Amino acid sequence: MLPNFMNFVTRGDTVKLLEPETGHIFRMPVVCVRSFFNRTLSRRQRAHRAWTMAAVTLFLVLTLTVVFINSQAGFAVYYNGEQIGSARSMKDVNAVVAGAEEQLQKIFGQDVSLDGAISVTAGLGVKADDTENIKNAILGEIDGLTQMHVLEVNGVAVGAAESETALLGILTDILNDFTTEQTTAIRFVDTLRLTRRFVGDDVTRDLAEIKSLLDPRNASSPFALTVETTEQKQYTELVACDVDFVEDDAVYVGSTVVVQPGVPGENLITENTVSLNGKPQFTQIVSTTPIKAPQAELVAVGTAPRPKTASYGSYIWPAEGVVTSGFGPRSGFGSSNHQGIDIAGFYGDDIVAADG
Repeated sequence: MLPNFMNFVTRGDTVKLLEPETGHIFRMPVVCVRSFFNRTLSRRQRAHRAWTMAAVTLFLVLTLTVVFINSQAGFAVYYNGEQIGSARSMKDVNAVVAGAEEQLQKIFGQDVSLDGAISVTAGLGVKADDTENIKNAILGEIDGLTQMHVLEVNGVAVGAAESETALLGILTDILNDFTTEQTTAIRFVDTLRLTRRFVGDDVTRDLAEIKSLLDPRNASSPFALTVETTEQKQYTELVACDVDFVEDDAVYVGSTVVVQPGVPGENLITENTVSLNGKPQFTQIVSTTPIKAPQAELVAVGTAPRPKTASYGSYIWPAEGVVTSGFGPRSGFGSSNHQGIDIAGFYGDDIVAADG
């Protein structure tokens, strides 16, 4: 067994072990495993390593070549012999031409083919343009087309202008015509769209004509807009008071006396009215807010027995017959200011009291 060594030093193929107590040095031979395998396998490893590096290098060269070619290759696009842009691929060129033909069909109302006017050449070092810019360049070469700000109503172009602000101003003026102090909301019912695109000469540029076509009061225009407004108003509404009944032995049976008159309450009503082009369509109550509570009316109901001679407060006919003289001024015999009425009857007819 080796002594208890605390330190060791290596040098070459030998390990020196130092004994702390005596300082005696022991030398032990060391075999380097890595060197052993390097000597036995180095030739095979070097051959394998060389083939691997060659394959990786070839792969990288091919990849970079393909990337370079793809990044530099492109197609120059010409319209009637004049270059109008560059595309990355023929797929992009075909898509641009198809988009331009579709837009021309919408503008002119008939099929349009650009095959005879479009030519393409391939090359390296071509920087591709945005496909929308290429399409606009093609449309810009077509006679009778102008790129402007266009106002569409329900998908149909109504008018065009150089300035988008001018078209927005027309719409604002129309909304202002239907706005009042009570207006809380206003909008166009129609679908409106402002775009910048190419239009033909058949689309009017006259701002006054555009406003006339859009005027909601122009019944003859197919593009007359519909304006929906919401107006709000508030008013007070009386609230009926309740009636409370209490028994009272100071009042005869069958009679009632108002002890305390009722006072109606008040509610604040908020109401919205929705109109189309100024004509009311329906009204809706938005809220009801109490502002004054009603006070109940107090009524005494009689419970005391009524004497036969008690007054009811209203008269009945004391006899049956014909009224021969009414109440008030009269001419002829008797008093000129008659204080009663005369009822003619027969001797022996019953006469009763008009009231108790």
